[in-house]
Amino acid sequence: MRLLLLSVQSNAYLTGLKYLAANAKACGHEAKILHLPGYFESALDPAVEAFIKEFDPHLIGISLMSIEYYPTINLTRLLKAKFSAPVIWGGVHAVIKPEDCLKHSDYICCGEGERAIVSLLEHLRDKGRDIPPSIPNIWANHKGDYIKTQPSMPESDLDSFPMQEYLPKYFYVLHKGKIYNYSENPRIFRKHALYGGTCHMMITTRGCPFNCGYCANSYLSKVYGRKIRKRSVDNCMAELKEVKKDPYVLYINFEDDCFFSHSREWISEFCKEYKKHIDLPFMVRAIPTLLDREKLSMLDKADLSWIIMGVQSGSDRVNHEIYRREIKFESVRKAAEMLTEFRVVPYYEMITDNPYETERDSMETIKAMASLKKFYTISLSHLTFFPGTPLTERALSEGIADPDAYLHRYMVDINKTYYNKLLSMTPYIPRSIVKFLNKPEASRTAKHTLLLKCLHFTVKRTIEPAIYLYLIMRSLNYNIIWTLRTVQGNWRSAMSKFISNYLGKNDLKYGMKLTSFKEKELGKL
Repeated sequence: MRLLLLSVQSNAYLTGLKYLAANAKACGHEAKILHLPGYFESALDPAVEAFIKEFDPHLIGISLMSIEYYPTINLTRLLKAKFSAPVIWGGVHAVIKPEDCLKHSDYICCGEGERAIVSLLEHLRDKGRDIPPSIPNIWANHKGDYIKTQPSMPESDLDSFPMQEYLPKYFYVLHKGKIYNYSENPRIFRKHALYGGTCHMMITTRGCPFNCGYCANSYLSKVYGRKIRKRSVDNCMAELKEVKKDPYVLYINFEDDCFFSHSREWISEFCKEYKKHIDLPFMVRAIPTLLDREKLSMLDKADLSWIIMGVQSGSDRVNHEIYRREIKFESVRKAAEMLTEFRVVPYYEMITDNPYETERDSMETIKAMASLKKFYTISLSHLTFFPGTPLTERALSEGIADPDAYLHRYMVDINKTYYNKLLSMTPYIPRSIVKFLNKPEASRTAKHTLLLKCLHFTVKRTIEPAIYLYLIMRSLNYNIIWTLRTVQGNWRSAMSKFISNYLGKNDLKYGMKLTSFKEKELGKL
């Protein structure tokens, strides 16, 4: 059986599809991945049509995040007009909003897909489309009737899945009207890959130990459970050894919700093997209360360079009462102090533009973040009301949230408000200046506004990119060649800081096209 997997995601980070394709191939089926970055066209591209016609798939799968809902509806409509192969949707949005997705597809995968997709391929081979499948995690749209099944237990043995390849031979892309094989055209891959392809994105666990009210994980945990499932060190090393064969990979980005959920024994073995066989800089994610000095020391010696840590708010009231995140800022402070003992660069993630946040909360957040020892970097993100989360349910009941807000991308300047601008500068300006500017609106004068505006322009175009460049160099052990390659590949978050506060040009175009396309699709539905 032949499986074609599609994605309209704007970048080539398609870990889920790589796992699905690898598992289908391991079970004796053919599989290809076709990346259609930001596909919003009203007709099927001739190159895409020819590619699909030649491969002649028995099943077409489309993975989607919530913001890709309307483009996926359009793509499915175009596919059904040209091909008879059934279409299955999967990914986060299909799990969170299964009935909405099943309106437009033949099947949806509302859980883990590796086993389910193989079972569906075998069902189509043995019984055909006319008989609805009875497969856990697979729902069917059978002549307008929804055939639902019970979810399966999540796979506990992650080592049983085939490993994800950095650049598999069955990975293709639509680029300037032609279909290219990514592995045969690595330069094209680097144009579409996150961080210019210099980084391998890897997952060693599935699951998150927390249940924060704003996070999609609070819904996904109902499907997958709260238990964190882990790969073995040997399994991770096998993947990394293959990845390192590509000389363009400069560092490893571990995407686990909390890498420190691994035991000390696991991390000890991992660090020993990683230093011996891989020896590349890497980054991990951490939760402040789970940071462990002994684990951190071992990881630091193995070349840990960056730690991404969610802070979300410097206000304990917001974290506890609004976000249901039982982490006090004092825990963040202690974790930050621990990080300064090592060569690790902290990267703190914050949530802004929260309608439940008061002016006092914003000021408290700025004061708290300014108290942390430099150097560190900071990332600000708009609060998004993901469907099914406790915070979204509350906001909808109180008329604060738009039910479809999560279906579009926030492309406006994150530094639009006074407090956002000040918060984004806290890592780069003296605490005394932060304290002077951190005033309630009623107490501000023209000199506060003017000083903030001048500082923000200067910091964002000189100080921040200079410090960011220095931190990149330090994370790469001051290797000039590696630094230049990283900055070149990662211009969206490095070089673009010199000229703009926005994301890269391609992302801006994607966001604007997405907003326009959503309006057109709503008119058709």
